[in-house]
Amino acid sequence: MKTIVLLVKNGIGFGHLRRAVLIAEAIRNEGRLRPVIISQASSLSLFRDTPVEVINFPLLHRVSSAVAEDSYTAILDRLLERLDPAVVIEDTYPDPRYLSLKSLAQRPRLLVMRRLDGTSFDQLRMQGRFAAYDKILIAQSREDFLREGHSGDSMAAVQFGTSFSFIGNLSYSPSPAEIAQMRAAYAPNDEPLVVVNGGAGGDQMPDGYGDRLFGACAQVAARIHADGHRARFVFVTGPYYAGKPLHETGNVTVRRYEPRLAGLLSAAHVAIIKPGNNALSEALLGQAHLVLVPDVSFMEGLDEHAARIAEQYGGATATTDPEALEKLVCEALKRPLREVRLEPNHKGLAEAVDVIHQLAQRPLPHVPRRRLMLVLNPGSGQQANALRRAVPEPLKSALILNETAPEEPPSIAELDAPRAGLEEVQAVLVSAEPPSATPQEIADRGIRLLIAPNAVSPAVERWMRLAPSLPALAVLHGSTVTAAAGRAEFCLRRLAQALAAEEPSCVILDLSRLSDGRAIEQYLAEIGDWLRLQPVELIGPEAATALLARRLLESS
Repeated sequence: MKTIVLLVKNGIGFGHLRRAVLIAEAIRNEGRLRPVIISQASSLSLFRDTPVEVINFPLLHRVSSAVAEDSYTAILDRLLERLDPAVVIEDTYPDPRYLSLKSLAQRPRLLVMRRLDGTSFDQLRMQGRFAAYDKILIAQSREDFLREGHSGDSMAAVQFGTSFSFIGNLSYSPSPAEIAQMRAAYAPNDEPLVVVNGGAGGDQMPDGYGDRLFGACAQVAARIHADGHRARFVFVTGPYYAGKPLHETGNVTVRRYEPRLAGLLSAAHVAIIKPGNNALSEALLGQAHLVLVPDVSFMEGLDEHAARIAEQYGGATATTDPEALEKLVCEALKRPLREVRLEPNHKGLAEAVDVIHQLAQRPLPHVPRRRLMLVLNPGSGQQANALRRAVPEPLKSALILNETAPEEPPSIAELDAPRAGLEEVQAVLVSAEPPSATPQEIADRGIRLLIAPNAVSPAVERWMRLAPSLPALAVLHGSTVTAAAGRAEFCLRRLAQALAAEEPSCVILDLSRLSDGRAIEQYLAEIGDWLRLQPVELIGPEAATALLARRLLESS
C-alpha cells in the first residue's frame, strides 16, 4: 500500500492539526492509501484518539539555535526518504523549508490552504511560493475568497489557472450525541452556556491577548453571576495560554484543553472567540451568538474578516473591554439561538480525498508540445465563415477573427469599439489606442485575454495600469504576418521564431492581400503541411489564459 504524508504546519494553533486529522482519517477509511501525519506541535492532545499514524517533531521555529534547527531538518529529510510517500500534502500555506528537502524533490505535492488575507496571498504568489505544487486546494468558498481583497493578478491566477480549486472550509462537525454530551457535562441543569476561546491553541503572539480576553470575561462572568443570571461560562484557554492563572468560580469552568471543543461550541448560547479559521468555523456550525474579538494573527487579517462574518451570520465584533463585552453577552443571552449557520462540508472533504488518490496514481509525466495560438484574419474581402471552409485539417484548431457559429459568439474579436454580442467573447484584439470601455467593464463581460499585435502600446499599458480590473486581464503579445501569394516561407520563419521565443506563442496571420479563395487554400495548405510535422499544439483563448495564469505563480 502506498504511503501519503501530511506535513502539518508548525505553529501553536490547532486548526491545521484538526484539518490534517480529518483528511488523514478520511483517507484511512477508504483503505487504499496509508496516511502518516508528520507534526511539529508541542501539544499532542488533538492526536490522542486518532487511529492515524503520527510522528511528532519539536517546534522547529522555537529551538534555541540554528544548528539544532538544521539537525531537525536533516532528520525530517531522512524520515521522508524512508517513508517514500506517493503524495506529500502540506497544510495552511507554503513553507520554504520544505523546498530544500531532497526527499521531496519530484514527488507530487498538494497544498491544502486555509484562508489568507489578500496582502499575504499576493506576497506568497509574487515570491513564487505556489509554483512548486501540482494542486492547491483552497479551504474556502469562491465567494468568500473574492471578499478578501485580492489583487487582480492573484484573482486571475486562481480563477483562470488550473492549479487552484475551491473545496470550502474543512472543520469537524460534531454529532447531536456529542453536543448533548457537552451540554450535560458543562450545563447539567440546562443553564445557558457562554464559551470563551482565544483560539484552540491559545496565545499566538506575545502581546497579552489571552490575559486580556479571559481577564475581561472573568469580570463579565462575576457581574452576571452577581445579578442572579443562571448562565455558566466555560474558558477554554488552549495549551499555549500564557496569561495569569485563571480560577474556577460558581459559574466559571476553566479548561486548558477540550478535545471536543466543536461539540462545546455547538452547545453554547454565546461564543466569545478569537475569529481564527478553525474555532470560528466550528462555532458557525452551531447556533451560538458570536462575539468576535480579533487580535494579531499570521496572514489572516482578522479585523476585516470578523466584520464580514458578523455581517453575514449575525453577531458583533468587540475588544477586550469588560463593559463592552458584558453588554454584548447580556443582549445575546436574551435572544433565541442564531438561525443562520454553516452546513457540514462533507463534499469538500470528499473532493480533497479524491484529489489525493488521483495524485497517488498519476501516470508518468510527458513533455508538452509547444503551444501556439494561430489567429487567421480574413480582412475586409473575406467572410470568416467562408474562410473556415478553406482551412486544412492541420489548422482546424486555428482561430478566425470574428468567426461566429450558430448561436455561439466568436472566440476572438476586435475591440476597437464596443460591439453587440461581445459579452461571451473569450479574447479580444486590441489596437494601439485603448478601448472606450474600462478594463473592469471588459472583464465583467467575461473576456479573459487581450491580444496585442506586435507589442502593447504605451497608451494601452497606461489604460490598464490606471484602472486595473478584478480579476486582471491576461495579455498575450501576438506577431502579425501579412500573407503574400507564393511566399508561405515568410510566415513559416516567423512561426518558428515565435515558437522558440515565447510560451504560449501567438501569430496573427493577415490574409487580406491574397487575391481569392484558391490562393488562400494554397497558402494555408503549405502552412498546415509544415505545422503537421512540428511538435506544436494549436490552442484557444482558454488554454492560453491558463498558461499565463500559471506564470503569475512564478517569482516576480
